[in-house]
Amino acid sequence: MMETAGTLKKTVYSSLMEDIIRGDLSPNDIVTESSLIKRFSVSKAPVREALIELCKDGFLKSLPRFGYQVVQCTVQEIMEMLDVREDLEIGNLKRCFPSITPESLSIFRDNAGDWIRQDGADSDIYGNYYRNQHFHLMLCSLSGNRYMYNALDKVLRDSARFFATYYSSAWDNERESKGVYHHMILEAVSAGNLYDACSYLVKDISAVKDEIRKVIS
Repeated sequence: MMETAGTLKKTVYSSLMEDIIRGDLSPNDIVTESSLIKRFSVSKAPVREALIELCKDGFLKSLPRFGYQVVQCTVQEIMEMLDVREDLEIGNLKRCFPSITPESLSIFRDNAGDWIRQDGADSDIYGNYYRNQHFHLMLCSLSGNRYMYNALDKVLRDSARFFATYYSSAWDNERESKGVYHHMILEAVSAGNLYDACSYLVKDISAVKDEIRKVIS
């Protein structure tokens, strides 16, 4: 069945996002419509729509008559994103903790294999970005608050802009957590221990802050 223009746009968008997350496209790199049309064997329309969407989402900026440049994420932006994540996730967990149902907790546990890195898994950056994103969204979903979920989803997608830098440095320096805090958060939530769950969640987010500070120091 022939792909629709919307599907082609999503394909181009997702592929470029993956390139940025993996670090195959670095900050300040340039992409052009013509190169993408050739790469994906599609017409100009879905390529242009995907590029416009990536500009709206802050991943690219248009350079008229030249191309599209991958946006450099400043250290201040990174820290602000992580601060927002901490406020959103901790506040949401505290608010919903007393009302977490056995059913929602069961779904959370049953999906552990999807968001906790398994022993022996490779160091693929995109795979680990996806696992991390999936875990935090699953944890957020325990509240059933779709506005909170959508807000966190936006911040996590924004964080893709610096994930390659963070993860590559953490992996090279043997500081990548491999989901250890995810295990701890899961067990604390399952045990009804709000204090420990929040403490491990803060440590999980702070580990990213610490690694970014090491990268720039």
